[in-house]
Amino acid sequence: MKKLFLILFVIGVFSSMESGFCSQRSSFLKTKNVGVKDVISRYKDGKILFVRNDSAFVADLDEDGNLINLTYTEDLDKISPDGQVAYGNKSGKLYFSKAGKLYTAKQKKSGEWTMDKSVKILGSGVERDKYRGSVMAYANWRYMPNDSVVVLNPTLNEDETVMYFASNMYGSKSLDIFKVEKDVDGEWGVPQRMDVRVNSSSDENYPFLADDGSLTFGSDRPVRNTRPDEGKYDVYGVNPQGTSKPRLLADIDEEAARKLAEEKKREEERLLAEQKRLEEASRAADSLTAYAQDDNRSADQNKRIEDALNNSKTTVSKRRLDEALKKNPDTVLKVSPNVVATKEMRIFYFEFDKDIPNGTYKEDFEVVLDFINSYPNSQFLLVGHTDERGTFEYNDVLSLKRAEWVRFHLLLRDVKLDRLKVRGDGEYHPIVKNAQTEEDHQKNRRVEIIKLN
Repeated sequence: MKKLFLILFVIGVFSSMESGFCSQRSSFLKTKNVGVKDVISRYKDGKILFVRNDSAFVADLDEDGNLINLTYTEDLDKISPDGQVAYGNKSGKLYFSKAGKLYTAKQKKSGEWTMDKSVKILGSGVERDKYRGSVMAYANWRYMPNDSVVVLNPTLNEDETVMYFASNMYGSKSLDIFKVEKDVDGEWGVPQRMDVRVNSSSDENYPFLADDGSLTFGSDRPVRNTRPDEGKYDVYGVNPQGTSKPRLLADIDEEAARKLAEEKKREEERLLAEQKRLEEASRAADSLTAYAQDDNRSADQNKRIEDALNNSKTTVSKRRLDEALKKNPDTVLKVSPNVVATKEMRIFYFEFDKDIPNGTYKEDFEVVLDFINSYPNSQFLLVGHTDERGTFEYNDVLSLKRAEWVRFHLLLRDVKLDRLKVRGDGEYHPIVKNAQTEEDHQKNRRVEIIKLN
């Protein structure tokens, strides 16, 4: 049975997205003023990989985003990647940068990663461009040194057809985020610099592509006239297919926390109002004519009710019921699919965790109506009950809802409101105490329609 206080609250990260970030939200565990020592990478088998002081570690992320089960691994010692890596689930290869160049690695059966080959990214190798300002250069061309362009911190989509990375290629004055896609031949095509929503005159680095297609990246651009510390970044998120501006993840976290607090407050207020209504209903019921409550009902009476449920494979007619009750006032019989009858009461049974009865209930209400109409000058108390699973608070509310549901359908059948009182007794008065089987739990989930006078 569901818990009353369980709140499932999912907050979308961006208005242009349908969902927030999956498990690992970015390349960092924090969202502000992060540096190379904070970098983590998504690894195989759902693990997290990070490199510190030339040593590689794998770990898990708990529900709160904390690293747990840290384990040192020698598997990456031979390649010693710089910064962030990208694991290709499809190919089983590892993409990483080394000395500013991009490579792949493959894993041996021993688990050790070894250098596979360099990754050809157009614009990152030895390039030539038209030389401006002098005719002294050979054929008016100049050659850019190989080490002047860097490709750093790759991230891949699920099927390894799209890659984002940081680079200073194409004359960038600082590090920018680039996107490149594979062509029909499986080769990486021409990289495209991300637009001004992502790149600025500051450094942009450590792109991370989440499963939902959202992109996070680090930037040292000023925020409210304040820059991160030297060599560090604030983390932003953006939908690369949308048009909205990037947002600071720190701001998103604050907004999510605020919304969660507001939702929690609303839920608390709702529960208090529900509890107040429950208490008022209970006080109203307690002020009625005294009746034989469950806890005062004899064990013998409960046993007869239980036996009736165990033995009644078919229901009895109204005539047979009248005859049986006249002959023996203590008789208990099943008279419709969901109703059991005694002389002073009809008992309506319900499904697990539901405030409506089992199956169809037209015949059930005909039985209850006949009982009520037999005493036109009497009032009736509708007492809801639950089985003993779930919290006390939840069962209190559920039992009252069951009683109110029966009252509502009796009102639809022209029973006067002032003849019907409701109360929820939760799980406190079971027919079968300490029930273990589903069959026994079923006997406790009920609404009792009791004649008061």
